[in-house]
Amino acid sequence: MTLKEMRGKMLSRKFCPKCGSEDVMMIAAGMTGSWMCKKCGFTGSVFPEKEVVGREIDENDMGDEE
Repeated sequence: MTLKEMRGKMLSRKFCPKCGSEDVMMIAAGMTGSWMCKKCGFTGSVFPEKEVVGREIDENDMGDEE
């Protein structure tokens, strides 16, 4: 999906439950997966998600797809 296609749509984004940063990455796949916060180093399988409108997504997150 391109950035243009996402504008105006509701999407979700994971964030760190400890510090609130959205700079998280998956470190292990599987049924539950494990995530790590790049800001504070917190790791776990439960990282909540928050809904964002497509235009709120940082264009840097999408690379050069537009």
